[in-house]
Amino acid sequence: MTQANAITLLLVDDSRVARLSLMRQIKGLTAEFDILQAASADEAQQVLANQDADIALIDFNMPGRDGLVLAAELRESHPNMRMALVTANIQQPLVERAKELGMAFMGKPTNADDLARFLGVTP
Repeated sequence: MTQANAITLLLVDDSRVARLSLMRQIKGLTAEFDILQAASADEAQQVLANQDADIALIDFNMPGRDGLVLAAELRESHPNMRMALVTANIQQPLVERAKELGMAFMGKPTNADDLARFLGVTP
C-alpha cells in the first residue's frame, strides 16, 4: 500500500540478504518509504517500466549489466532520480565513475547514518 507522502525507493542488488539488510536499516529511519526490489539491471528496468521511483540504491557487481551501466541507462530514462552505488567494491576508480554519473557512493556494509544522510531524513 502506497503512503501519500512516502518516498519510493528502488533497491537493486542480486543478493537477497543485502536487500533485506538495506530494508531493515531503511525501515528504522523516520521517513515513510515504499520499497521496490530488483535482483538485476534487467529486473530494475522492468520494475521502472510499471512504477516510478524517487531514489535508487544500486549494487555494482551483478549478473548481466553492472550497476554503473544500469545507472547510466537510468540517468537517460529517469534524469531526476537520485541514485547511490552501494557496493563492497570500494576502489577509487569505481567511486570516481559513480560520481561522474552523479551518483552518491556507499560502501557495504551500509549504516543507518550514511543511508539517512543520502536519503535526506533523520536516522
